[in-house]
Amino acid sequence: MSLKPLLLPGLGLACLLSACAGPVPKADPQQAWIDLSAESPNDLLADSVDGKRLNDGRYFQVSPGQHRLQMALLQGANGNSAQPECLGRLDYAGFKAGGHYQLLESSQGQDVSVALVDAQGRPVARSQPFSCL
Repeated sequence: MSLKPLLLPGLGLACLLSACAGPVPKADPQQAWIDLSAESPNDLLADSVDGKRLNDGRYFQVSPGQHRLQMALLQGANGNSAQPECLGRLDYAGFKAGGHYQLLESSQGQDVSVALVDAQGRPVARSQPFSCL
């Protein structure tokens, strides 16, 4: 996994953390919706799905089936940095149309990972350990 800075064309990661990201759209019932937990002192942002960069780092919306999700974690940044401190990925083959999932960050010291939980709060997948700078 590359540890290059994640700067989206013309938008910058710090901008995604601010009001410029706009309102989150309604979930498409033909897609699976994955949002990122806001219950963390760190800023977890979506980077890409299946290698394709996202325009909004607050959620993923994917077709049913298998996908690779890539995320960036800005530890304690509070939107003050455009440089991610940790990068991670999660592979999951069971996304269902109309399903709602959430990524929950877990960190102990430098060990960072995320769990993918379903709408009932059951863990369905766990990321590989994040690579931190």
